Amino acid sequence: MSKAIQDNNLLYNVLSPLVQFGCRCHYNRFDVHGVENLPTDGAYIIAPCHQQALMEPLAVLNFAPKPPVFLARADIFRKPLFKAILTFLKIMPVYRIRDGQDQLGRNKEIFDRCRDVLLDGFPLCLMAEGRHNNRHHLLNMGKGMFRIAGETQLKLGDHPLYIVPTGIDFDEYERPYSNLVVNIGKPIPVQPFMATYRDNEPLGLNQMRDALFDRLRPMMHDIRSDEHYDDIMTLCNLLNRTMRRRAGLRNTAWNRFLMRQKIATKVETGEWKLESLQPYLKKLQFPHSTLLAEHWSLAATLFSLLAIALVAVAAVTVPVARWVLLFCLLCYPIPFLPTHLIVKRKIADPQFRSSINFGVRFVLSILYAIVIGIVMAATGGAWMSRVADIGAWWGLVAVAIVHIGAWLAGPVINFLRDTLANCRYWLLRLCGRLREADKNYHDLLSCV
Repeated sequence: MSKAIQDNNLLYNVLSPLVQFGCRCHYNRFDVHGVENLPTDGAYIIAPCHQQALMEPLAVLNFAPKPPVFLARADIFRKPLFKAILTFLKIMPVYRIRDGQDQLGRNKEIFDRCRDVLLDGFPLCLMAEGRHNNRHHLLNMGKGMFRIAGETQLKLGDHPLYIVPTGIDFDEYERPYSNLVVNIGKPIPVQPFMATYRDNEPLGLNQMRDALFDRLRPMMHDIRSDEHYDDIMTLCNLLNRTMRRRAGLRNTAWNRFLMRQKIATKVETGEWKLESLQPYLKKLQFPHSTLLAEHWSLAATLFSLLAIALVAVAAVTVPVARWVLLFCLLCYPIPFLPTHLIVKRKIADPQFRSSINFGVRFVLSILYAIVIGIVMAATGGAWMSRVADIGAWWGLVAVAIVHIGAWLAGPVINFLRDTLANCRYWLLRLCGRLREADKNYHDLLSCV
């Protein structure tokens, strides 16, 4: 008898924490809210929005109390190697009409296996929209998830089954060390829909779908307007800092997400008249809009420059500081590699870029940790003896610094990047290059 995909796998259990750690290190901030909403009295399906290829499943992996089983489009399972890897990662294929009419019948077996996953008490994760979308916009949903839910609830009888709406929001889609917010909503019990489902299956499926759609929208940053999407998204970023200050909110990933939601709602409900804001938006062209959106005070910028200068001076004049800095850079140079720019040039589909970039950096980090650990274990005792005579133990020190470096990479890289951006902002301001942009920005603020 073949092993079920949800069954315990020792190698998976060993590697999963490492992947979770790598995912968290890929972001500057990884904020998860609403974990207490995950049901404890029954089986459940996690239903996230889907704006990236792999990053949402990795986010789910980080908060699910048990290893979740995922569904993914069947075409990526065609090659035997990929199929073996995906199965190991607890991912099953789901067939769509584009895979061929004759393939759709294979979904019955997949749905049966999904039902077994839930009956065994493991979470099942299905992307709510069934396809990814590189916009902050909730797409229409298919019925596959709800058919699985209905069939499973019939098997469970009085034992509850839930669908958990999960909003996942990215500050930026492609750049590493941006921010990720996970917002887990109140679970939707499937049992109340079962009377309709038994009498009229299509109607029952539609009711479940509508309930999830209505519950998921408030959990995410959902801009409904296709026509004015770019203008609304620009406003969400451009006015975020000012609106947070008016509301007394600190500059956190969670508060920026909440304010983007609020700004989009104000525009789409007509509280803010978009037609009166658009003339100023056209004048606030990139990069001035970016500089005005989030910037530090002059004192904070000078303090940051002073801190960088002190580290640089110490590295030049103090031998111990120089050794420590060079050793840390030797142990973990990955953060300074512009892999996202290479991936951007090579990968046409923007929705896959962040996932591929994560994979590249994760694999490079693992390989580098192995290499630097072996090299330092073999040679560190000789050439690092002036620092500490610990012999081959330098290998373990180097591997430990790789992990510490991965954890600190996001804050350090963002600090350096933000310092550079704020230096540019104040240089342009002192040169008088932002006067017109300032006027347009204040005119814009006067309209909201």
